[in-house]
Amino acid sequence: MKVNRKEMKKRARENLSRHYGLYVFVCMVAAYLGTEQARAFRFLSVFSTGQGATTGLLIRGGINPALNDVVNFVQTHFVHDIGRIPELGTTNGVFALLVRTIADGTIPSYFVHLADSLTRSPQAGTLILIGFAVAVHALFWVFVVQTLSVVNRRFFVEGRIYEKVPFDRYLFFIRVKKWWSVARALLWKNVLWCLWALTIVGGWIKHYSYLLVPYILAENPETTGRQAVALSRTMMNGHKWEAFMISLSMLGWYILDVATLGVSSLFWTNAYRQAIFSEFFVRIRAGYLEENPKAETVFDNPYLYRLAPRGLLEKAYAKEIVDMKKINPIQNAYTGFKGFLERNFGLVFRLSSQERAYERYNFTQWDLKEMKWQVERKEYPIKLSPIPEIRHRHVLRSLYPGRNYTVTSVALLFFFMSFVGWCWEVSLHLIQNGRFVDRGVLHLPWLPIYGFGCVFILLLLRRWRQEPLKEFLYAIVLCGVVEYFTSVYLQAVYHTEWWSYQGYFLNLNGRICAEGLLVFGLGGMAFVYIVAPLLDNWFRKIGIDKLNKVAIALGVVFVADVIYSHFYPNEGQGVTTGKVVTERASHKASG
Repeated sequence: MKVNRKEMKKRARENLSRHYGLYVFVCMVAAYLGTEQARAFRFLSVFSTGQGATTGLLIRGGINPALNDVVNFVQTHFVHDIGRIPELGTTNGVFALLVRTIADGTIPSYFVHLADSLTRSPQAGTLILIGFAVAVHALFWVFVVQTLSVVNRRFFVEGRIYEKVPFDRYLFFIRVKKWWSVARALLWKNVLWCLWALTIVGGWIKHYSYLLVPYILAENPETTGRQAVALSRTMMNGHKWEAFMISLSMLGWYILDVATLGVSSLFWTNAYRQAIFSEFFVRIRAGYLEENPKAETVFDNPYLYRLAPRGLLEKAYAKEIVDMKKINPIQNAYTGFKGFLERNFGLVFRLSSQERAYERYNFTQWDLKEMKWQVERKEYPIKLSPIPEIRHRHVLRSLYPGRNYTVTSVALLFFFMSFVGWCWEVSLHLIQNGRFVDRGVLHLPWLPIYGFGCVFILLLLRRWRQEPLKEFLYAIVLCGVVEYFTSVYLQAVYHTEWWSYQGYFLNLNGRICAEGLLVFGLGGMAFVYIVAPLLDNWFRKIGIDKLNKVAIALGVVFVADVIYSHFYPNEGQGVTTGKVVTERASHKASG
């Protein structure tokens, strides 16, 4: 089937205009993670010596470029002394040792020293830590980053036909229990491409030969890697040049991306290109099915590409249609001050039986609203999917965005994200510099700026949770305020810089920058719509009352760390930027 580029681009623009906010967000996530279109963040990056709260490495080009630093590091330092761990001091005693271990962040140092002693190598411990960090990043790429490229195709293909595409489509492969299958298929495709890339032109040719693999998996995740690669090669016979010409026709947009330092790619080009190639796949797929009717065993999801008959929908959703008609409103369980907290922040103290019933009622309304959209052909009908999706109706085990969070749940989410932020920055610094550094002002493994930022987005932006685009924009503003005034506070109290964005594009006094805020905004959205609901489901399964003591214990330790760090902050090479206010330096000199 001959591809009409003009008509294809027209349909792509129509698709993009219907779902602009969703598509831009999806492509921003892809660019940040390095799934594809990572050049968007690289354009924005002005390489400097500034050290940001999200780290320069994290901002400059997503996750995948971080792994490149490992090669350079090993080549440079393998036969040299690698960031030797400083001695703990000379004070004797178990308690003194314990205090120094916590205060200096040297717990991982023991593992380094242990590995050095066992292998009798002065470098083994650090290399083991680096290897562990690289392994974590590699697994993240295999099971999350590359798989999301297929999820993105699913968003765009569904959006061609349907007015609404649910945000929880991100968990599509989990619901059909095919996440591992898709990851394995993509890994096979990427390994083949890497081998071909070793030849002179093989990488370029196979890029277009394997172009349709993610789309094939997006429709039928049961397809193996071998089948998807073979099918894509067959379908692209005679169409590789057309695909290349489509890419070439986007040259003007790429030039604009460079001229705008990547801004246009984030807010238009990436999504537009994805929409165009989705149209390309649909046209190639239709032509292939005309010539090969037996291929319907693989392409077995017709209602991704056309609306289902109303009679078929009414039959498939008969129970849901009855439920929609007989659902009765119940009395609001939240009044007075509790009602104020629930309405404005989604915060509750505990979940009584009445409150649980009210929450189930709201969840049922939300769930049936989605079912109604599917019956009305505004959303893809999951009940007509060849692979049934697992959904837990009337039980809060889904990504219900309008849920309320208990105080205990919020506290645990704060500590969890603070720990995740610490792990993330430590691992990135380890990969980039080959040395463990206990990041942050505090001494224990948590970075409160991550925890506070996520909790603030979750609570203060509660009323916009049902509007993802507004939630994203307000999250950027809120994170900017938090990061800016955190920087002001730390410098005012300690006269030391813990980060600086000087030299970065669109930075404000070196305290915040456009790139960092985009990263925080994307992370905040992932937290609100995926991480927080999943963790809250887990907390509820364990029992909120059982976790109260855990939250209190963590709170006591956190307060103790804050008090101790107020007088003895964690600082030094790799933690702070090294810039100290003159007043403090003069005090030290005079003292």
